[in-house]
Amino acid sequence: MHEMGIACSVIEAVQKEMERYPRKRVVKVGLRIGALAGVDAESLRFCFEAITKGSSPARRGLPLELDIELCASDELEMAHLELEDEEEAA
Repeated sequence: MHEMGIACSVIEAVQKEMERYPRKRVVKVGLRIGALAGVDAESLRFCFEAITKGSSPARRGLPLELDIELCASDELEMAHLELEDEEEAA
């Protein structure tokens, strides 16, 4: 199931991007998935939730929401990250 690999890659990309924002935490990650990309959105969501249920350094145990936007192309890309200040989540 390549959706698990995609979910792992998304988490790695989020963690790498978060290095640029040391006083922020990510709340939501948005993906754009094309109908021709060969990705099952619900399987990807399941895999993503399974990975993010545990504690991670970037999230400090907080849930990370996945926002999936379906489109007609063949793209698969990270569309956006929603961040909040460290103090807001406490």
